[in-house]
Amino acid sequence: MAVRALVDDIYHAFGGPGRWSMFFDPADLFADFAKVATAYKFAFTDVMAKAEYSHWPRLFQDYLLNNLGAADDSLRNINDPHSHTITTLHIPPLSAIIFVLGAMTMAGAGPMAAVLGFMAAYLALGLAMMRIFAYLCDARGPVMGFCGFALCLSYPAIWTLTRENVAGFVMLLVFLYLLTLWADRWRWIGWIALGLALNMRPEPALLVLLELPGKVSVGRKLARMIAPGVAAAVIGALSLQAMHALYPVYTIDHFFKGLAIYHRVYAQGSMGNDWNVSLQFLPRWAGRALGMGPGWNAITSRFFCFAGAAALVLGARKAARQGMDRHEWLFFLTALPPLVLPVTAYYHMLRVMPLMVFLMLDLSRRPPVPGDRRLTLLGLAGLIASPLGTNDTHGPMVALVLLAGCVFVMGRTDHAGADRLARVGG
Repeated sequence: MAVRALVDDIYHAFGGPGRWSMFFDPADLFADFAKVATAYKFAFTDVMAKAEYSHWPRLFQDYLLNNLGAADDSLRNINDPHSHTITTLHIPPLSAIIFVLGAMTMAGAGPMAAVLGFMAAYLALGLAMMRIFAYLCDARGPVMGFCGFALCLSYPAIWTLTRENVAGFVMLLVFLYLLTLWADRWRWIGWIALGLALNMRPEPALLVLLELPGKVSVGRKLARMIAPGVAAAVIGALSLQAMHALYPVYTIDHFFKGLAIYHRVYAQGSMGNDWNVSLQFLPRWAGRALGMGPGWNAITSRFFCFAGAAALVLGARKAARQGMDRHEWLFFLTALPPLVLPVTAYYHMLRVMPLMVFLMLDLSRRPPVPGDRRLTLLGLAGLIASPLGTNDTHGPMVALVLLAGCVFVMGRTDHAGADRLARVGG
């Protein structure tokens, strides 16, 4: 079904009849690559001057020609305190570099080359991760095949390819970090991989807390937690310089101004409600029903921020005391950010795929027994990765599954404490 959707989306985007596909309206297909045309006009100067865009599919012509006004005037927008026009200046520099390279590819060889190049790069890296998984974790047969399917052909993976969003590359880099952590080998490669991922999305930073339940010394745990941050800082500084050289408008000051606009439009406004897997859909829905103003979203956003921080502290305490196994702790750290952030698009839930792969690996080595919690966790992850509803209902349904999973892992009995009580009771 997911592969059919991808073919259907390409067919619609490049001229096929019809208006709606499984994932997006054709007007918003390949959106992230298409939008660079409106943000990085310098890459299209010669193309526009020579009218070489006239042979492009209608989708990309519309993005380029109909949005060259306010959407392209990044400097004017970020300096307008009341602007509600999103620019790409809020995107971290490494992600911005990828989009600029995509824009240059579109200008030089056309949009189809950029779209297919993006897909080929993602699939090649996905297959490479499958081979590394087999090598580091000694995975064979069906588990290795499931890994390839989960990374490259699952519902969220195809969704990400349809959107042309870097969320897929973030997931693959996070998966590499988790592989090195699971196998306790190639740790420095994992730190660099997570550092790269953090320069595209910040939420995976929480995954360093997977070190908490380890048996090494506290000093070594702290060093292993800090190492990805050091890698991220170095990569961020280098990518910022490279992005500024490609696009001089991109500066730290402009980045934070662009981020403020994004926050105003999405976190405090009404944008981003479709496919949003955040629990904040509940107060947003209630606020609209009661006619509440933008201030209502700001208040509820702050509440969820504090609630998420409290949940993280409680979860970390439980994990450090061996009250969760590694799979449950990974689920919690993966599920918590989407739940409490104001807007998290569903395609970011591709990050649940590494958990499913590790669960399948563990179940293949230690077959399940009645009441095995791993099966429940696998079922919850499978629901998250499945088509559950429409653009209006899918996000809330996934959010409720994420919440149920967090309650499930937090409600687990502290087996270490139970064993101590049993010994005392003798």
